[in-house]
Amino acid sequence: MKKKALILFFLVLFLSCSDNNEKLLPNSSGNINNISVVSSDEIWEGKVGEAIRQNFGRPIYGLPQIEPVFNLSHIPSKIFTGFATKSRTILKIDISEIEGVFNFKNTYASPQRIIQVTGATPEQIITIINKNINSIYSALYFNEIQEKQRRIAKNLNQTQAIKKSIGLTLRFPSAYRVAKVDSNFVWIRRDIETGSVNLFVSRYSDKNNSSVVKIRDSISKHHIPGPIENTFMSTDPIYTPSSQQINIRGKQILETRGLWEIKGQFMAGPFLNYQFESNTKQDEYIMLDGFVYSPGSSKRDYVFEIEAIMRSLKN
Repeated sequence: MKKKALILFFLVLFLSCSDNNEKLLPNSSGNINNISVVSSDEIWEGKVGEAIRQNFGRPIYGLPQIEPVFNLSHIPSKIFTGFATKSRTILKIDISEIEGVFNFKNTYASPQRIIQVTGATPEQIITIINKNINSIYSALYFNEIQEKQRRIAKNLNQTQAIKKSIGLTLRFPSAYRVAKVDSNFVWIRRDIETGSVNLFVSRYSDKNNSSVVKIRDSISKHHIPGPIENTFMSTDPIYTPSSQQINIRGKQILETRGLWEIKGQFMAGPFLNYQFESNTKQDEYIMLDGFVYSPGSSKRDYVFEIEAIMRSLKN
C-alpha cells in the first residue's frame, strides 16, 4: 500500500512539474501563416529549399491574385538560439542518420509547433518531404487554424441571431456586426479599410440536388444586393470553382472555393462556401458562404479568417 502511495505521489509531482514548465514557457511570436524554416544556408539555398518553397509557398486556389499558402522565413541553424527559438510555427530541416518526420509542441515557447524533417542526405530529405507532404502540410495548416480560432476566442461576438434563425453556432470576433436577419438567413460582416469581410448563413430546402453555384446565386440574388438597384452578387462564371469533401467534427461538408462578382460594377473577390445537410428535415440543407471585398489588397488572411470562423460551426 505504501509503495502504491509513493508511486502516486511521484506521478502527481511529475505532472505538476510538467504543467509548471509549460506555464513558465515564454509567449511565442509570429503572424498567422508565417512559417520559420530552420536549416543550414546550404540546405535552404539548394534543392531542399526549392522543394520547400514549391510545396509550402505555392499559390492558393480561389484568390484573384497570386498569394502563397504560407509566408516562409529562413532562420540559419547556426543562429537558431535565443529569440529565434520563440517562433510559433517552425519547419526544421536537419541532416541526420535518423530519417523521418517528427512533431513537437511547446518546446521553446507556447503556443508552438515544430515539424522536424531529418535525412542522411539532401536527396533523402526531399524524398521524405514528398512522401509525407500531405501530413506535414495538414499539421502546419490546421495548427494555424487553431491559433486563429484561439485568438478569435479572446473577444467573441455574443449575438444569438445565427442560433435562433439557423440553429447552429459560430464563433466570430466582436468586430463583426449582424448586417441582416431574415427567415432562415443571417448575414454578418466587418468593415475593413479597403472594403469588407462577409459571411452569410442560410437554411433552405432542395429536392432537386441543385449545384452549389445555383443555390449560392439564388440566395445572394435575394439577400446580397449590389451598390445600385437591380444588381446583386453572383458567382464568376469564368473562374471555375473548386470543390472537395471535408469533415468537421464528424460532419460531411462540401467545400467550394471560387470568385464572385457584381456584373457591370467592377466589384469582385474570393468566396469560401460550405454546404451540408441539416439535422432536422429531409432535403434540408445549410449553406455558409464567406466572401471578401478588398480591391487592391491581399485577401489570403481575410479568407483564412472566414475559414477559421466557419470551421468553428456546431450544429
